[in-house]
Amino acid sequence: MNQKRFEKIQKAIEKRFVKNLESLDTSSKERFLETFPNLWKKKRRFKEHVRQRAEKGHIPPVETEIFYAKKIIETLTFHDKVIVEKLHNELQSSYAVKDDWIVVLSEKGKIETAFKLDMPLKNWVETHIFKGAEVKENVYSKTIKEATKELWDRIKVF
Repeated sequence: MNQKRFEKIQKAIEKRFVKNLESLDTSSKERFLETFPNLWKKKRRFKEHVRQRAEKGHIPPVETEIFYAKKIIETLTFHDKVIVEKLHNELQSSYAVKDDWIVVLSEKGKIETAFKLDMPLKNWVETHIFKGAEVKENVYSKTIKEATKELWDRIKVF
């Protein structure tokens, strides 16, 4: 995948994700938690992911849903790397931040998953390449940072 194709894929995913952010209601913590699962590829999977992250000790055992949702928005707001992967004609974009959290967005601009890496990012990328994924990296996404910064400023107090 050449650089131009990579940038086109990244921009398409980001555009869809920013559009999906419009479904969030940040008028209260409760409304935010009710609408946050709309950002997921499958809404019902949000609670599954919360449970898994708590079991692995990635998030605290109390107020797990709000912690996880905020961690995802924080990761997107302050990320420092974008990774676009192509595997079996499926595309996804990952956003990683310095404290080893990663958020994976699907082609449709929905959250696939988010988690704390249990290995260095370089090793995680190499594992995906080993599995046959074509991987391209970029420094960060201004579009995602700008779209989530205002959101982060509203929800960080929840």
